[in-house]
Amino acid sequence: MISEIKAGSNGLPPVKDQYDEYDKKIIAEAAVKFGAKVVADAYGLKWQTVVAWKKRLKISRPNFKIVIQSPSGQEITIDELLAKIVMFDSVYIRADQNAAYWVRGDENGAVTLW
Repeated sequence: MISEIKAGSNGLPPVKDQYDEYDKKIIAEAAVKFGAKVVADAYGLKWQTVVAWKKRLKISRPNFKIVIQSPSGQEITIDELLAKIVMFDSVYIRADQNAAYWVRGDENGAVTLW
């Protein structure tokens, strides 16, 4: 989810005092790709605002399924994993250790995959 974006470049609208519906749609779509917090930070907005735009405009990830599988055949989807780890800057998945290790600022931890 971590990527660098710059407001006003690559088809994104510039930073403004107010955004029209088209701008909100473009910003919300960028949040799907880069993450709400990353996009909100680029625009000086609260991440909750960007999430609210995504919900109101019904913008979500495309329908596809990513599955992480262990050598023994156990599985977890990205959605199931994200339900276990809510806030993070980085996640390191070790299927061989049955764990996802997360980092958020100075904090870190792990969750069991299956």
